[in-house]
Amino acid sequence: MTCYDEKKIENIFCEVLGLPAREVTDSLSYNSCVHWDSLKHLQLVAMLEETFDIEIEMDDIIAMETFGKVKVILQKYLT
Repeated sequence: MTCYDEKKIENIFCEVLGLPAREVTDSLSYNSCVHWDSLKHLQLVAMLEETFDIEIEMDDIIAMETFGKVKVILQKYLT
């Protein structure tokens, strides 16, 4: 994954969750962010799939609990 891809992922998180970039860190988690609910999770997945022209497996969607994990999971789809 390139730095450009990481920036695109960060931008998606900012747009969907309504957060400034400084708050989107690897430790940002589903459990600690009030903006990241189940609906927003599905919106994140949809935007990631559309942006990168991929289809994310259900197990991976469930495992996307932090921004850091999202980046790790997406590496297998983007390489």
